[in-house]
Amino acid sequence: MSHHENQQGHWDPPASILVVDDSRLNRNLLTQSLTQNGYRFFEAAHGREAMEILSRHPEVDLILLDLMMPEMDGFAFLKWRMDNPEARGVPVIVNSSLDDVESLTKVLVMDCYDYFVKPLSEMDLELVLPLKIRNAVNSRRMMADLQNKNQIMADEVDLAARYQQFLLPKQAELPGLKAAWLFLPCRGVGGDYFDFLELPGGDLGLVVADVSGHGVASAMTATILKALVPRYMGAQNSPATALELLNEDLLRLTPEDVFVTCFLGRYDPRDKSLRWCLAGHPSPLLQDSSGRIVPLEQSSPFLGVFSTEQPLLQYCDRQSQLTSGQRLVIYTDGLVDAPNAQGKPMGLERLEQLLEQHRALAAGQLAEKLAAELGQCDGNHLPDDVAVIIMDF
Repeated sequence: MSHHENQQGHWDPPASILVVDDSRLNRNLLTQSLTQNGYRFFEAAHGREAMEILSRHPEVDLILLDLMMPEMDGFAFLKWRMDNPEARGVPVIVNSSLDDVESLTKVLVMDCYDYFVKPLSEMDLELVLPLKIRNAVNSRRMMADLQNKNQIMADEVDLAARYQQFLLPKQAELPGLKAAWLFLPCRGVGGDYFDFLELPGGDLGLVVADVSGHGVASAMTATILKALVPRYMGAQNSPATALELLNEDLLRLTPEDVFVTCFLGRYDPRDKSLRWCLAGHPSPLLQDSSGRIVPLEQSSPFLGVFSTEQPLLQYCDRQSQLTSGQRLVIYTDGLVDAPNAQGKPMGLERLEQLLEQHRALAAGQLAEKLAAELGQCDGNHLPDDVAVIIMDF
């Protein structure tokens, strides 16, 4: 039983039926036999009149349709309905004197709910037709309810996506380097977070993080990171110490099944030194002007899994001396997991090929090339959020 139908078999609001038949007698027969079920009725003598009624009364739950009518017959009406999504959502039960297989097949192909041959028997009028109508109306109400909930969810995701734009960096021109980025959430909003932070003393903070899972829940954790990371990076010279503090907060603020991978870096533009630390994150790729690639490798646990007392939890700073002409690419694993048109993931090898192939391009142009590569993903649907940050020193 639909939640729109009460214990007496009536609907709230009352179900509306549009009866389309050129015979007033047939219309009266149907409406009078169904009146006791609490339906509201609209009547039309042909298809064009039915179209006008539907335009004025989108609340119609069901159409009882004759086929042989003047001006616009039932077949033409059904064809119009097929091309109009709102009308197509209203189920149709055909009630016609045509009983040949060709007519029946033609009607059912046009997405009709059921078919009755005139004249209707006493059992059809008293039992079978009311049952079919109740089921069709229930189906219509449940589908409308589902569409409404889906629209509410879509609106909320759209609002969350607009809010998430505030997580993205606001400037591409940074001291001592030029940067570009690519951010593609797989469900409108995502759990990838990255930022460039102006730190005390003139240093530049670099952060790239990937929250487990997808969608709104991951985006909420990314928002927590946006609030916490700048504070810790501003107060701590050590990225490793900042990660330890961040880890304790995530253990306290997020569910047990949520974890985060992260890269934190502190770049000094005066001597081009980079102090960095990884927390279970893919190794960033450092590329020199000749195209040679060296990964910044470090084995370390995820954030939000182990407490500081655990011996497994060890974050250590590493130091890299950068030179002019080098390129650093930091990414989340959604990039290398993204499939091509053949369904095969890009993989690290293909990513390195692309970096070597396009080494002469500026950071922004490389980001466009990577976006084009991801565009080969079957149906443009990504299995995971993608974030890529490209920095030219």
